[in-house]
Amino acid sequence: MSRAVPTRLALLLAGALLGLASASHAQPAPEAHAEATLEVWNRPIVVLRKTIGSRPPAARAAYMEERIDALPLEELKGAVTSGRFATAGEEGIEIAVGGVPVVRVYPGDVDPEGDETLAEVAEGAAERLREALAARVLQGDPTRLVRAVLLALGATAFFALMLAVIVRSRRFLTVHLFAASERQLRRVTRLGVDLRRYALLAAKYGVDALAWGLVALLAYLWLTFVFVQFPYSAPWGNRLGNYLFDVGRMIASSLVEGIPGFFTVLVILLVTRIVTRLVGQLFRSVQYGRVRGPWLDAETAEATRRIVVGVVWLFAVAAAFPFIPGSDSEVFRGIGVLAGLMLSLGSASIVSQAMSGLVVVYSRAFREGDYVKIGDVEGTVIRRGALSTKIRNVRNEEITVPNGVVVSSPTVNFTRFAPGGGALVSATVTIGYDAPWRQVHGLLELAAQRTEGVRREPAPYVVQRALSDFYVEYQLVAQIEHSADRPLVQSRLHAAIQDVFNEHGVQIMSPHFRWQPESPVVVPPEHWYTPPAEAPARDAREPRKTG
Repeated sequence: MSRAVPTRLALLLAGALLGLASASHAQPAPEAHAEATLEVWNRPIVVLRKTIGSRPPAARAAYMEERIDALPLEELKGAVTSGRFATAGEEGIEIAVGGVPVVRVYPGDVDPEGDETLAEVAEGAAERLREALAARVLQGDPTRLVRAVLLALGATAFFALMLAVIVRSRRFLTVHLFAASERQLRRVTRLGVDLRRYALLAAKYGVDALAWGLVALLAYLWLTFVFVQFPYSAPWGNRLGNYLFDVGRMIASSLVEGIPGFFTVLVILLVTRIVTRLVGQLFRSVQYGRVRGPWLDAETAEATRRIVVGVVWLFAVAAAFPFIPGSDSEVFRGIGVLAGLMLSLGSASIVSQAMSGLVVVYSRAFREGDYVKIGDVEGTVIRRGALSTKIRNVRNEEITVPNGVVVSSPTVNFTRFAPGGGALVSATVTIGYDAPWRQVHGLLELAAQRTEGVRREPAPYVVQRALSDFYVEYQLVAQIEHSADRPLVQSRLHAAIQDVFNEHGVQIMSPHFRWQPESPVVVPPEHWYTPPAEAPARDAREPRKTG
């Protein structure tokens, strides 16, 4: 059973191969009456279309080529003549070389859609045959051959010299371009991205593209020149030269025809540039406070300016695109489809971050220089970009937060409502009910006065945030001089609070009772103003005596 399976598989495979072979043989053969071109020394002589007897056009062309190749060199120098002939009921024109017939043209070889007659076709074939045979004879001339070789070697040496010049010039331009760019492009940023490196790479690639383009053009010209020097390869050189000439003529014609459209594009861009400058001046005036309005805000002026300028340029590009030469070509359409596909696939996250950046700007959550806390990141905002926000923390580290994270995280701004600049700092302690609250207030205010970096004006203040089951929660709020120093000032403030409370014998602890104390945990009135608390001349809040 195990041997039968491989045998069956082999038989099936053999049958499949035989079926494919029979199918390939069963396919119809290419049309036997297809036209063929008689070529002599890479030169087309005549197109054959008629089948004579059992010889299709391709066989006739091969037979005529063999007869021409078999002619001795002396007979190739003979005259090329043509005359009518008739054989087996077929009439046509016969072309002979030195009296030896080599080419026969029949009425069936004439293009039915053309306007040439049989005589004209035969005369043209004879003329082209004369040129081909003359080139073949010229190839055997030693003087002509030596001259062609010398010219080809000279062209090759010149090509090598120009190639070396291009390579050296490329290196020279690259080195000096980088040196000049390093001096000029100190820092080029757009949308929060440093573009200096990309500008240098673009310049380098531009020089490389120019160098390779010149090398390709020189190689093309060198190959064309070398081909033309030898009679056998002269048709190849002529084709290369004609192609280059046709391309140059097409480019020149396109440039001339595109002048009106180019002028229209230039006018559109010029008008757009003027409009964007006016818009920029307007929003800069708003930003610096020279222009005010109910719908204009200095904080969002820069972001609004960028949006308006971008929209204006988009409209300008859309208006100018139809006038760009070649904009209706398939190449431009393909590039547009590719660009749209790339944008739709790769820019979803970028667009999301950019929209989040607009939310950050227009929500006015913070400005550059504010001391904020975004999620777990705390520090000074050094840049608010379109895609991300950069924050410098107390360790002098730069933290980049994507704007999508900024929008989705709670943001605490310690600077926004601080009068006179700076940032707010706070400290929270929980003290038992046996400590006079006036004394605790005084101790906290004294600690703030001793802390370096805390402003005297506005004066620090204390709030009682909660009366819990076992303790009172006090919060000290003060303003510091420099927002960037907030973590350090807060650390010094905590140390000062500990020192002050230790000096006055007040414990910083949150008591929890396991049983009811024997005596009430209260502060007698005579201890309400324990230093550093200051008693007023008359305390309006002093409890009344009863009994």
